[in-house]
Amino acid sequence: MSRMSDVMRQVRDFYRGREEVRLFPERWTVSYLNTLYFTKRSDELDWAWGDLEALMMYFERSGIENLDELPWWEYSLALEWIDDHIIDGDRFNLTLDNARRMMSRWSQFYAYLGDMDVDIDTAALEEAYRKICGGKQLKLVDRIPYTGDELWMELAPAGSTELTPFQISDYWLMIMYDRLGRSWDALQETLQSVPSVREKRRRLQDLRDKLRLAGCLDHPERLITGQFGDEDVEDAERWVYRMRVRGQAKHV
Repeated sequence: MSRMSDVMRQVRDFYRGREEVRLFPERWTVSYLNTLYFTKRSDELDWAWGDLEALMMYFERSGIENLDELPWWEYSLALEWIDDHIIDGDRFNLTLDNARRMMSRWSQFYAYLGDMDVDIDTAALEEAYRKICGGKQLKLVDRIPYTGDELWMELAPAGSTELTPFQISDYWLMIMYDRLGRSWDALQETLQSVPSVREKRRRLQDLRDKLRLAGCLDHPERLITGQFGDEDVEDAERWVYRMRVRGQAKHV
């Protein structure tokens, strides 16, 4: 069996049973690999497909469906997950060379899709490469630099199957609520003298509205009890007391 035939068989096997791979449909992947073959780069086929498959498996595991909302540090998590979950000799070990190879391949694939007029955001991957692989040592993220806008969880309001999204800023506000004696009034008062006071107070009201819809307003601490540690408290306090934030569309 030729190298091309073998790789295409692997591609078919991967997509079989996956009726919809939203980020990278099979036709895009096949087209990219065909381009490598017809431009006399067939020696790259196996490595190229392996690196793309690893990224797709991470996205599938993480439920990521939109690259536009992907922060740069997500690629650091991807590299760690791939190292932990995909066994193929030392191919995916966490080394600088392996990280550069994988991220360069992903970047080439994104660029190819862009040339096909696919609307794809490459900014996060480019930033990730600079921060993770741009120096002489691999620099993975030790602590995720959340902004507060990232998705924390989703809850279905009482009597409904429609999920209501909660952001990381909601999580931080609930930590502060817990730390301030589980008093909404105390949290409101605290927010009166912090940066971006209007935006943070608006987010607090949005949080209470969402908790009310989900039937959790009376005892919201149940959603976070036992789930946060000292670092989470530090993040919450930094966001409340020191971080300026931009306005965000209301999610209720």
